[in-house]
Amino acid sequence: MSERVFDALLLDIGDVITAPIWDQFDELEEVTGRTIVGRGPGDPNDDLWLAHERGEIAFVDYWQRYAQRNGFADWRDLFRQLGTHLPHRFGDPDAYELMADARTAGYKVGVLTNDGVAINGVEFFENIPEFRALDAFVDARANGSAKPDPEPYLRAADELEVPPERVVFLDDAQACVDGAERVGMTAVRVNPVNKRPAFARTRSLLGLTSTLDG
Repeated sequence: MSERVFDALLLDIGDVITAPIWDQFDELEEVTGRTIVGRGPGDPNDDLWLAHERGEIAFVDYWQRYAQRNGFADWRDLFRQLGTHLPHRFGDPDAYELMADARTAGYKVGVLTNDGVAINGVEFFENIPEFRALDAFVDARANGSAKPDPEPYLRAADELEVPPERVVFLDDAQACVDGAERVGMTAVRVNPVNKRPAFARTRSLLGLTSTLDG
């Protein structure tokens, strides 16, 4: 048996662990009584998403404009409302399965987030079993910096008690992927619209049985 290359799996929260949210808006409308316009991929009337697909606006700009169009203060406010009203829809089952399989295989599992704590609060995550089981939960902004600054990555590796080069890190933002690689981590970029290739690659890196189609 070959020697293990990695010791830990580290994940961003937003658009990595979180479930795709476009199909949650119908339920959010029912709960809050407010109309929410736009359903992202597959919605020919979502002009903001079409602009994103054409490369005219970045992904984060899509959510910022989407939130403002629908009467939210900003994209963080929009995501906060989803967490408040639909906590049962928060996590992506495939992400949770990846985390559980990595833990079962003996890897440490942690989270490194820029905005998750500011959006939902620590108590929110304490009520989710998959987060209670983590070996490390790192709020990047707690020390005044954020990804892709090196400090949060190094702090996460320290809390996991493994060298950065023994960590596989997942994030949806290329800048954050680059930041992880600069400190020596092996980073995988996640496409929020189709996470399966990234999850499958991560399973391959960790030697986990894949349950996903690449």
